Amino acid sequence: MEGDDARASVSRHVQYNKILNRGLVLPQELCWLVVQELADHEDFNSLFHCAQASRGLANLALPLLYSFHESSPASNAHILFTETLVCLWRSIISSSMGGTLYPYCRWIKTLQLTALHSFLDDLARENGTRRAQFFSPPLHKLQIRKDRGLNLDAIVITMADMVIKSIKAAADEEDKVVGLTTLDAHRLPNANLPSWVADLSRLITLMVGDGEVLNASVAEAIRANCPSFNELVCYSCRNGDVQLAAFFRALAPNTLESFTIRSTNDIGAETFRALSRHALSLNRLRLFSLEQSALESLHNLSDCLGLKSLTLEANFQATRFAWENTSKKSLEDVTLWLRQCTSLKDLEFRLVPNSATILADVLKTPEIRLTSLYINLVDVNDAFYTSLACQHDLRHLKVLINDEDLLEVAETRHALFADSICSCTKLRELNTNELFTLEDVTKIVAAVPNLEDLRLDGDRFDDDFLKPLSSLLHLKQLFVFGFSIFSFEGLLNFLARLSIDGRENHEGLQISIENQAWDVMLSEKEERWLTRDIEEFFGGRLDIIYRNDPDELHESDFSDFSD
Repeated sequence: MEGDDARASVSRHVQYNKILNRGLVLPQELCWLVVQELADHEDFNSLFHCAQASRGLANLALPLLYSFHESSPASNAHILFTETLVCLWRSIISSSMGGTLYPYCRWIKTLQLTALHSFLDDLARENGTRRAQFFSPPLHKLQIRKDRGLNLDAIVITMADMVIKSIKAAADEEDKVVGLTTLDAHRLPNANLPSWVADLSRLITLMVGDGEVLNASVAEAIRANCPSFNELVCYSCRNGDVQLAAFFRALAPNTLESFTIRSTNDIGAETFRALSRHALSLNRLRLFSLEQSALESLHNLSDCLGLKSLTLEANFQATRFAWENTSKKSLEDVTLWLRQCTSLKDLEFRLVPNSATILADVLKTPEIRLTSLYINLVDVNDAFYTSLACQHDLRHLKVLINDEDLLEVAETRHALFADSICSCTKLRELNTNELFTLEDVTKIVAAVPNLEDLRLDGDRFDDDFLKPLSSLLHLKQLFVFGFSIFSFEGLLNFLARLSIDGRENHEGLQISIENQAWDVMLSEKEERWLTRDIEEFFGGRLDIIYRNDPDELHESDFSDFSD
């Protein structure tokens, strides 16, 4: 859990700082164990302080720190202008020019040109100290200008070229292999890509903004120089079905293990047929924003039977495709293909038309034993809920239902869904917008006692719901999105009952009540009391969001005229 990781990081940080502040001289072997543990937990801050403590520790800590620099708090911050981020990128690029004490660029495993472009874009908007600091010598010559501003694309390409060439030259000089394994670039020019990948002999993952930059020549460079390459991620791929297919065909057969396309694309039959050349290796496929023609062509993946993880998402127009009525044969072929993917563990359908019909057949296949199922349904039917009960190994279940279907009175659906969940006794996570009743929740909690993450919707949640929920022995996250009227006493007793299980059972407990009635609003004193208890008992957090007071809403309509 994220909360557990954060607390563990703080604990390690405090412990190691105590050691360092005492000025203890530790044996080299022990120092190595310390920094290695910090690296294993990607504890950037503690490693950074180790590097500042002494030159000996810096020699051990810095190579590890730069090996996951892309995971640093600065890299993931919403406010990119931090001294750490300026220092990180400046040190990496300066080292490629031989202008630093340590060879930082040789230690990185991921080159995130997307993040570099974003960082420079923000830097270009200011004319202050940080921009001057970043572009001070020896980087002053890299301020390539265009019109009145910086030519960011040219700067990123130049910097990337310098870093990659430096890494390659150092590896050749020392008779070692290049350490960089992931190249992430949102704006990659086709002309540079073949030469870049040719220099990255240990390249495993390539991430590009538009699949248009990929072609047979890029694949041939990968095939000739990158024997470990196995993952491709594209943000989009416009006008690229044939070209992307050529890329996949030019790779060595059965080497691609993972392919993801995140946004707008027109891939289809050609790409899917080309992916079949990797049928024996492909185990992870994530296809977002698929067009109608792509959905109808999915059966061309029928040779890819070794998939362990599959995500399919239809784009907005394709969600309205009457697949079963207009192209029933292709729907049946796709269903047959999925039923034969007996290695599947993680399956995700997002707004795929007739997904309930497909899954009704897939989920009841005895050889299909999923551990994770996430579905955003466009349609619902009873057969889907009945088949869901066959998935006894499920650990994670997310089912979101179309609003129109959700608002229909469907007692049969309620009963079938609740009963199906009760058959999935190994569940650890349940997330659904189904409007469950108290009877439904009570039945589910009794049948699935090891739930850790529970997210519920419904018409009206009151203190009666808290009693069955308090019997969950390992509850770590509870989100209530439905209209609620919880009382202070009810919430206080709920926390008290959970505390009987012991802190370790509910460590980091997070409770979020998203739609509490304004007329049962807790006082500030009551909220402070509950916040104190959840922090003391579990190191957790309580958030309560109130439905707006209708009188306040009415008054706000006229606020503009108050003057």
